Amino acid sequence: MNLLGLIVSLLASSSKQRTSDTTTSTPNTTPTSKRRPKNHLNLHNKALKWCFQKDAVILIDLENVRGKSFFHLSHREMLKRTALWTKLYNLENKVNIIVDHGSEHDGYYLPDGGIGIIFAGLDLKADDILARDVGSFHKNIAVVTSDNGLIARCVSTMNRVHASNTNSIHFIKPIDFLKDLERLNSRIEVEKARLEKDGARNGKSEHLVKGITGRRRRSQLLYKHLASKEQECDGDNVNNLVLLDKVITYDRQFEVDDVLAWEKDRNTFGWKEKTGDRVFLSEQFRRQVQRVSLEQTDSAIGMKKRRQEASLDNSGSSPSLAYVMRVKDRNL
Repeated sequence: MNLLGLIVSLLASSSKQRTSDTTTSTPNTTPTSKRRPKNHLNLHNKALKWCFQKDAVILIDLENVRGKSFFHLSHREMLKRTALWTKLYNLENKVNIIVDHGSEHDGYYLPDGGIGIIFAGLDLKADDILARDVGSFHKNIAVVTSDNGLIARCVSTMNRVHASNTNSIHFIKPIDFLKDLERLNSRIEVEKARLEKDGARNGKSEHLVKGITGRRRRSQLLYKHLASKEQECDGDNVNNLVLLDKVITYDRQFEVDDVLAWEKDRNTFGWKEKTGDRVFLSEQFRRQVQRVSLEQTDSAIGMKKRRQEASLDNSGSSPSLAYVMRVKDRNL
């Protein structure tokens, strides 16, 4: 037994020595954890991280994405959630939504959301627009779609147009995109209700409540980030909850009585959205987007100024605006 004890003691001593040697010989190889910035927001899948890292332009095949929600998410709701997602991830002016149908093949830019919206019109499909234009940005591209035929066409276009440079294309699964939208939408809705409750209790609805930790703290950091971005757009020192309401109710700008009545009947009678319905809904959505776009650009002079900025830097500060202008110029 004494011999066995001696062997165990020697082995333990040897192990400690090896550990000590390893620690002292490579003092700088142990990775150090870096504290995240206070307004850090997690990207929830690899494709989105790639978009952020590569400064990619994002193209969304809207009807394909809506189809993965069984068309329960309306055009307005998808736009609201996408605008929220765009602001939170600092992707303004890099996101473009391509919509099937509409009475005209035209593009509209929404300055408040930093989003371009392209309607396919009567003679083309969204797939045709995406396959045609995916190579026109001269930047890295991410397409949100699960259509295998469209994916093949987009890859072919990129290989043909960008064969001699390093621009590449990635594809994001609509179900992953929808999950990300739902996650952020839910967090914002919950946080808004929580802050309203805290504000009523403390009389400080415009400030974040101090002394919070963990999941609640992360949620309020996300809220603060969003509110600060809205503050930049608004230019005035407005209550944060007012700014948050502006984003959460963004879809209400695009409401129209005929569509609201149709949605009410669908919910009442359990109708499924058919192709004919989508033609009607897309055109109503196009008209509202056109109206809101004109309101947000303030005047024809403002649009002319933006056109000049886009022509000076076609792929720079606002790829979405430049894309909308290219679509409009194509129609001239």
